[in-house]
This record gives sequence, C-alpha cells and structure tokens, in this order.
Amino acid sequence: MEFCFNNQDMQNLVQVRVSGKVELDEDMALKQEIVAKRDFLKPWVEEQGYDGLAVFRLKKGRATVWTMATNFAPNTYIDL
Repeated sequence: MEFCFNNQDMQNLVQVRVSGKVELDEDMALKQEIVAKRDFLKPWVEEQGYDGLAVFRLKKGRATVWTMATNFAPNTYIDL
C-alpha cells in the first residue's frame, strides 16, 4: 500500500510518500482507543458498530520526500 501526504502549497509543494505492506489489526482495545480520540468517528461507530472499522498496521514500510526541485534526483528512502 502507498500513502501520499503533501503540504498543500502548490508554489512550494512537498510530498511525503510512505509505502509498505499492511496487516489488518482486529484488536478491539485499539479500535476503542482510536474512536475515543476522534470525536468524528463516535456517531458512525454508534450506528454501525466496531465491525465496520478497519485498522491497518504498516509493516516493512519506507518513506521518501519529493519536491519539484528534487524531481529528477534519485529517491532517498527511510526505513520505518
């Protein structure tokens, strides 16, 4: 799986790309902790239950930073 995050500044765009394998985590205590810290999830979980909430853990991940200035340079990766 790959995720891409950016700073939303189109004049000076910076992206952080994270890739790796993910595993489904069914730990109910973890799901409850996630919902407790994110108020926007509470009404959804109250209606749908925890079965509809999927939590994934990144395994063997790596990350790289991209900018227009470094577009043609070789990527440097950080193991996560």
